[in-house]
Amino acid sequence: MRTKASASSLSAATADDVAALCRLEASYYPHDGYPAPLFYQAIHQWPDLLQVVKVKSANQTSLAGYCLGAPGQNSQQLWLMSLLVDQSYRGMGLGKQLLQHWLNRVEQLGFSQLWLSVSPANTAAVKLYEQYGFALQTTETDYLGAGEDRYLMLRNVKSKH
Repeated sequence: MRTKASASSLSAATADDVAALCRLEASYYPHDGYPAPLFYQAIHQWPDLLQVVKVKSANQTSLAGYCLGAPGQNSQQLWLMSLLVDQSYRGMGLGKQLLQHWLNRVEQLGFSQLWLSVSPANTAAVKLYEQYGFALQTTETDYLGAGEDRYLMLRNVKSKH
């Protein structure tokens, strides 16, 4: 079993991260992963909503994962579009660190309704999201196409006023 890792950095993505983000996407979604233009647009349009985790080893720092959000239909709504940790860094607590970091950042920005979709078969992700206050709202059949069902989950953020 892997031990818990301390991220060397949790921060907003930059243009220098795009190649590594694309490699990570392609390793999991070779036919329909997010392309470089999407990451560049996210960096320019929503710089605080694309956060990365990097891990330092021997002589290099590697991008180990990312979390991407996009605004919803109203100013209070935000969608978690993707949370992905490289297979070689899974089981080390980086997904939890990254999700907590992202949640802290988006809540500081004033979003109060955080939505996501996740495959019902991805039980590890569902459990993680539930640990961080997301609750199942509905199940959508064929959400991403035929046979691509999704749970829609919501995390309501209490106002700090």
